[in-house]
Formats: sequence, structure tokens, C-alpha cells
Amino acid sequence: MEHAPAGGGLGLGHGDRAPIQGPAGRLRNAGGPPAPERRGHARRSLPEAGLVIPRLPRVLYAFLRRDALQKFSYRTAFVLEVVSVLLSVATFYYVAKLIGPAALPALSAYGGDYFAFVLLGIAFSSYQSVGMHSFSENLREEQVTGTLESLLAAPVGLPALLLGFAQWDILYATSQTALYLLAGTAVFGASFHAAGLPAALLIFALTLTSCAGLGLFSAAFILMFKRGDPVAWLVAAASELLGGVYFPVAILPDWLRTLSLFIPMTHSLEGMRLALLKSASVREVAPQAAALALFTAVFLPLGAVFFRKALARAKKDGSLGHY
Repeated sequence: MEHAPAGGGLGLGHGDRAPIQGPAGRLRNAGGPPAPERRGHARRSLPEAGLVIPRLPRVLYAFLRRDALQKFSYRTAFVLEVVSVLLSVATFYYVAKLIGPAALPALSAYGGDYFAFVLLGIAFSSYQSVGMHSFSENLREEQVTGTLESLLAAPVGLPALLLGFAQWDILYATSQTALYLLAGTAVFGASFHAAGLPAALLIFALTLTSCAGLGLFSAAFILMFKRGDPVAWLVAAASELLGGVYFPVAILPDWLRTLSLFIPMTHSLEGMRLALLKSASVREVAPQAAALALFTAVFLPLGAVFFRKALARAKKDGSLGHY
């Protein structure tokens, strides 16, 4: 009989809690004689021997399976989200027709097509939301359902736990982005350049890592204050105006353009549009990639330190499961 999975239905049962062992360990568990040690060789722990790696795929699969079952169990909501994407694409298509040639001077750096410009903006801005909200929202959900302490007590490293929180959101945002682009090209005739895919993939990866650091700050606020997330709110609000989602940053006043340089989404969308609308190479998006790499180098380690301190504080004062 299988044991009920612990940790919010992740399937981390007793079998997963046992340390991963080599052939000698299995032999000892089976009641046989202990395997002789080789002389002159110090015994190494399993992590030092690199034998804990197979645990990570099982953990990630457990998270992925749980989140997929939860998402697709609400089929009506899933269908409505698809319809919402299609309606959004149609709305901006007709907005682009209304704007017409008047917007071409500001859009000349991106090929002059406002519909393709804004379609990339609304499609890829979802990745900032994933990086900013995935950790904090999943932590909050685990707090409310009472499973956060069980998850943290499981033999799973904190990086693997956070990656498990985020992976479904990344995959789901990717499917939404693909739907945006597919509807835009197949139904409304938007055009994108496949030659820029290598540069787009680089920008995509750096977007996730740069926003993940800010997401760790957001998760730390949830652990410390239980509600209220000023980091995510501030960055999201600033990105609406300064990130270039709906219009080119070039039309902003000089002082706002300067402020926009401190928003990761500004560099992310700039690089993505140059890649997919102008066939830019990896070298041509190097300035945007360098800016995102700098955000990653600063925010990711600082966010990790802040999150670990918030987690240690919540464990110490016993407020980990409070909400």
C-alpha cells in the first residue's frame, strides 16, 4: 500500500525521504554483509560522491504533476484564459489599425509595425510576472493550506524547492506566449523573424534570472509580514509605464527614459523586439543582455540572502505557518 504523499501532494513519500544509495548501501539494507572499504581511500558522503543528483528530477516532476493536476482540474477557468488571450490579441490588432502611420517614426527602430511591437510586449511581459510573483504566491498558498512547514521539512534543498515552485508558472507563461504569437501570426498577419531566435533565447533566460532575484525579495516579505508585497507592486507599476510594454520608451521625457534603465523589463523587451522584429544577432543584443546580466548578478544573490534570513527568522519565532 502506498503512503499518502506529504508536502502538499508532491508525492514525496517515505521512499523519497530515504537517502539515495549506491549498490553497497542497498546490500546493507538487504541484510547482507557490509561491503569492504578500499584501503587508502577515505569514505565520502553521498553528496560528495555526486549521488544525490537523481533526486532533483523526481522533486521537479512531483511539483510539475501536482501543479498540472490543479490547473487542469478547473477546465472552465483554463478555457476562459485561452479566450482572454485571443480577445487581447484582437483588441490590440484593431488598436494598431487605429494608430496607423502616425506611430511609424517612433517604431522605425522595430520595423514600424505597432501590432507586432505591442504583441511582443504583452506576450513577453508575463515572464516578469512569473519571476516576481511565482515564489511569493506559491509560498503564500502553502502557508494558507498548511503545507509549508511539511515542504520545508522534506529532504529537498531550498533551491530545488524554489525551482519547483516556479517551473509550472514558467511553462504556463511560455504556452500563453506561444498562443499570443500564434494567434497574431496565423489570424492577424503579424510577422516575426526566426533568424533572431538565438538572441531571443538569451534575452529570455536572462529575463527570468534577473526577475527571480526580485521575486526572492517578494517571497521574503511574505514570510516576514504575511501580506503586502511592495517589491512586486512597485516593479510591476513602474514597468507598465517605463518598461515599453505598450509604446516605445523613446517617446518618454528624458528623465523618465533614465528611470526606465533601472527596470529589467525595459532591456528585456528591447532585446526581444530587436531579435524577433529586426533579426538581431546575439552580438547586436549584447547591451540589453549585459544589463540583464548585471541585474541578475546584483539581485539574485542579494535576494537569496534576504530570503534565507527571512526564512530563518520565521522558523525561529514560530511564524512559518502563520498567515
